[in-house]
Amino acid sequence: MRRSESEQQLQMNNLDQRMRDAYEDGQPVLSKAQAASVRHKNFLLLCGLVSLIAILLAILF
Repeated sequence: MRRSESEQQLQMNNLDQRMRDAYEDGQPVLSKAQAASVRHKNFLLLCGLVSLIAILLAILF
């Protein structure tokens, strides 16, 4: 009985470690330059969207 519990505990620890490893592998890591580039692109996209909405509202009203 004791051996079975020990084996089960070891398997659970291995499963926990594998789950942590899989989570870390799935998380993208960006450099500061890449993050800045993404922010800049998002800002430009937002500006374009706001401009488009303003033009459409000016045309309609």
